[in-house]
Amino acid sequence: MRLVPLEIGKLNSARSIIDGGEGMLPFPIPSWLIEHEHGLVLFDTGLHVDLQSSTDRIGPSATFFDPDFSPGEELTARLEQRGIRTTDITHMVFSHLHFDHAGGTVEIPDARIVLQGAEWDAAHESKYIERNIYNPDDFDHGHDVETIDGEHDLFGDGLVTCIPTPGHTPGHQSLRLELESGPVVLTGDCVYTEAMMDDMAVPKFGHDTDLQVASMRELARLRDEDGCRLLFGHDEDQFRSLPTEGLV
Repeated sequence: MRLVPLEIGKLNSARSIIDGGEGMLPFPIPSWLIEHEHGLVLFDTGLHVDLQSSTDRIGPSATFFDPDFSPGEELTARLEQRGIRTTDITHMVFSHLHFDHAGGTVEIPDARIVLQGAEWDAAHESKYIERNIYNPDDFDHGHDVETIDGEHDLFGDGLVTCIPTPGHTPGHQSLRLELESGPVVLTGDCVYTEAMMDDMAVPKFGHDTDLQVASMRELARLRDEDGCRLLFGHDEDQFRSLPTEGLV
């Protein structure tokens, strides 16, 4: 099994909503490709290709998030660079359904979506859609959707396991992979960066910050007790350090 980091553009995010500081922070927007003997899996799909030319689709969020996203960085192109067709992808597992994690879904026509049922339900609630927290146009395109509740072994072999880490959103989840080199957990937005993990600090705009901290503590336990390597949701230094050919 192989884990390959794909960068689907970047966001320059206002520090005021991340850590209370001033100015902007650059964040890589990852989609993670998992090459498993029983299928090709994406964990999150990154930005929608429309954001290469306009921020209209994210509305007021453009006040806080400025896309840096060029042609050739979209999900289809990143897969093609590895000789993979979009129709080859069998599963899309989502940490959550915010625009920078689910925007590329429309590019993957045949895969099954796997996510926590609480996330799917929340993403269709009118109160969240009206507040621009979710946009169903990012993720609701008639795919086969498998909603899960709690931990879920994707292929039944213990190698790819969804782990609920709610807080950032109602149904946020992380993904544990049993690589030959050791266990890895993709934290998603439960933990943006290593510094955020060290400080047990979370942005104030999450759904339930206390619950998010509890989820972070569970990830810390997996790191400390199970020896899991944590790969954070938007840590630029860590992301740049990963081998482009992936981890095995």
